[in-house]
Amino acid sequence: MKKIIPILIVGILVLGGLGAVALTDEKIYNEKVEEKSIVISEPVINDIGQYVTVDIEEATTSILEPGKPMLPVVTEVFTFPFGTKIRSVDVIISKVNEQFLPKEIQPTPEPKPLDVEIQAFKGHNKDLRFYETTELYPSSSFSYKTASGLENNEHVVYLIVSWYPVRYSPAKNMIYYSENTDIKIKYEASKSPIVFEDVYDLVVIAPSEYSVALQPLVDHKNSFGIETTIKTTEAIFAEYEGYDEIEEIKYFIQDAIENWGVKYVLLVGSVDKLPIRTTWIVMKWYNHYWNESILTELYYADVYDEFGDFCSWDSDGDGRFGEVYINSPGDNDTVDLYPDVHIGRLACSNIEEVNIVVDKIIYYENNTFGQSWFNNILLLGGDTFPHWNGNEGEILNLMIEEIMSDFNPTKLWCSTLTFWAWKINQEINKGVGFVDYSGHGVEDGMGTHPPNSNLWIMYQNHDLKGLYNTNKLPIVFFDACLTAKLDYNKSEANIYQTSRIINSFFFTIVFKSFSRILKSILERYNVNPMKIMDIESNDVLVESRDGSDLVPCFAWNWIRKSNGGAIANIGATRTAFGGFDSGAGKMSIEFFSTYESFTTIGEMWSNAQIGYNMDVPWDLFTLEEFILLGDPSLVVGGYQMQSRQR
Repeated sequence: MKKIIPILIVGILVLGGLGAVALTDEKIYNEKVEEKSIVISEPVINDIGQYVTVDIEEATTSILEPGKPMLPVVTEVFTFPFGTKIRSVDVIISKVNEQFLPKEIQPTPEPKPLDVEIQAFKGHNKDLRFYETTELYPSSSFSYKTASGLENNEHVVYLIVSWYPVRYSPAKNMIYYSENTDIKIKYEASKSPIVFEDVYDLVVIAPSEYSVALQPLVDHKNSFGIETTIKTTEAIFAEYEGYDEIEEIKYFIQDAIENWGVKYVLLVGSVDKLPIRTTWIVMKWYNHYWNESILTELYYADVYDEFGDFCSWDSDGDGRFGEVYINSPGDNDTVDLYPDVHIGRLACSNIEEVNIVVDKIIYYENNTFGQSWFNNILLLGGDTFPHWNGNEGEILNLMIEEIMSDFNPTKLWCSTLTFWAWKINQEINKGVGFVDYSGHGVEDGMGTHPPNSNLWIMYQNHDLKGLYNTNKLPIVFFDACLTAKLDYNKSEANIYQTSRIINSFFFTIVFKSFSRILKSILERYNVNPMKIMDIESNDVLVESRDGSDLVPCFAWNWIRKSNGGAIANIGATRTAFGGFDSGAGKMSIEFFSTYESFTTIGEMWSNAQIGYNMDVPWDLFTLEEFILLGDPSLVVGGYQMQSRQR
């Protein structure tokens, strides 16, 4: 596996178009030029049966637009000091060569949902209308995007230039390719470098009722030189004005970055006590619509837009934040989507939970370093999509094993008859530093299949009672749906409890899949469900997050568990999609790939998001729905004790 951050730009064509930078009429001061030449080899054509693939050795990844041909992409990432303005980007292509293909190029498959209720879509892999056109795909030979973000905890401006060296005319079945290109960038450097104050490293945001219980964590962080302070939600709401309390918190985070130099923000509170942003994403592949509201912490982390200004995520001012319409009618909000601060949440609903997680963090950082159990990794998987080729979860586990090659792996797989709740507990109780699970998920558990079987093998909330790993606390990645659904509520939980009484998921499927069945009927007759829902109206939908109605989700139950569980995890707040090149599986690859380069879990997670965004920028769904539950300043593997300040 390559240790560099993988680079793929596909969705810029969808999200921003060619040349995403909006130029101004300002007088140019201190204009500079940066140039780079790229030389690549000829494309290699591989016959895979019904289709061919087109590969280039130097490609960083492929275009992954569902139903359209997979084509290689060569991407270069340039970084500039924060405040830099990109004035122009020119990509000069060499001689264009032509080649006729014996078969059509393989289309990108439709993403497969990892929800236990939803079977992966079968049949259409190819956009039939698209393959009848003579126009070149992609429509341009390059695209670029600018963004503000973090590099080694420094604020920078990213310029991501994507060169599409192979373009394809489907009806002619011809490719047009080039073997070298020259990139020329003109930019205006900031006349005076932007420097933020260095007062605090970590700010903890929490309701005032948690302040006393959080003080030991603040003292602990300060003792290791992580300068830490608490800011109560009550103080924020009194001092800041915004569209809502969520925006007021984000305004405070901006101030904390600029006036204190904050690198980490720890949110403490369930979503009724410390609100989370809901965003709106509508996607259409073939005749399948996905229109969902997503809970995301990336809203808080993405403070600045590409120009270094506050990024509201509501550029059209309609009260719907982060609106994105992919192959669907609607106006996208302008969002940056690159984190400017490391964000994590402890979704504590009461002081008892605060005490539990504070004790776990302090003990982990004080005592984990040098412990042999930390060098173990548990890999959990099965046949995620029965009757498709391969055991997808197990294949992904093998990819993570290769990335984490310095760890001692234990594989509990459906194919080896070892994926059982009691066996999972047994291995975690021995002690593991990481757990990688790849399969399906629900709000209160995870489950997958034996090879080519529709049988479900589950691990659910009640199975956590068998975890007695005390202070041997792993970091868990849930490559699955819904495990971190922070707005999980009693009505949903009651449906799951009823389904257990009859010992099957039939009851769950009947009740929770009704809307999806109705949606399928509408799609069959080419009726847009968004029109039925009036999703384009000016009315802002507000979800109920009454604390008395909330139920702890599966991912949070691992962390709030006393005498064991996990120290942190990453999971999805909504339905996730499987895959190796995109979706939840790709996100897990990005996360584990950061381990060797970064110290804290917040750094790992932010850089996983950056890598994913550069690779699969059209997939905002995955990018937004995965969240970190845990302390972002947590030192993975704990401190060497000589690090403590005296």
